[in-house]
Amino acid sequence: MNRFRRRGVCISVTGDKYRATALAVLALAGAVAAHAQLAFDVASVRENTNPGAPQQLRRTPDGGLTAQRFPARFLVTIAYGLQPFQLIGMPSWSSATYYDITAKPAPGSPTTRDQMSEMLQALLVDRFTLQFRRESRQIDGFALVRLKPGALGPSLKPSDIDCEKTPAERRCNVMVGAGSTFVIAGASMWPLIQRLVPELNAPVVDETGLTGTYDIALRWSADATASSEFPAVPTALQEQLGLRLERRRVEVDMFVVERFERPTPN
Repeated sequence: MNRFRRRGVCISVTGDKYRATALAVLALAGAVAAHAQLAFDVASVRENTNPGAPQQLRRTPDGGLTAQRFPARFLVTIAYGLQPFQLIGMPSWSSATYYDITAKPAPGSPTTRDQMSEMLQALLVDRFTLQFRRESRQIDGFALVRLKPGALGPSLKPSDIDCEKTPAERRCNVMVGAGSTFVIAGASMWPLIQRLVPELNAPVVDETGLTGTYDIALRWSADATASSEFPAVPTALQEQLGLRLERRRVEVDMFVVERFERPTPN
């Protein structure tokens, strides 16, 4: 019997299968190691104490990341794709202390958006000593349902295109998601749900029963008053899309921070 050990993994094999098994484990261990090493080659993290500095976040042409005057808490949300309500246990200073980050990958290593997120995660673990766990919790949220069975609002119309399948379609390039406006063509309900979550600061589950693709236009006022051009989100959903929000207890994947410290020096 032969015994093979690599990175804390011990496998016992016999006979002619030893060589094949050893090579397989070596390949697996190498793949794991390569994934674990996905990180910025050079990174600078500095506290920004200038209250007048603008906030900027961008990817650089070389595949790097530049973030200016962002609180540490926000960096965690963008690295792990979290909504604010999902993040639990962050220290109070993480919302009030701002940082500038300049980070670059190894030369000649273009990065995808997913890889950028992974490298930012590695930076938070390395420089901010981030430790966390994920757990499922029941929290207050909303279900998006139809106002009337079989009826849609004037700004929610079945689409004759599917932008997931035909992204080059001209109408698929017309998407507005800034401020208090959401306009999209040939989409499922998923993008609408994703836009509602930060507006409500609560989870939203889709119980409309609407499948297929739709052209959607939703306009609302963040601080609606009697003189506002558009109503608040709940009323806008009813009047424009024929949908309404119902309060529910929903199950959400929470990000529970166990350790998060001020960053180590550059």
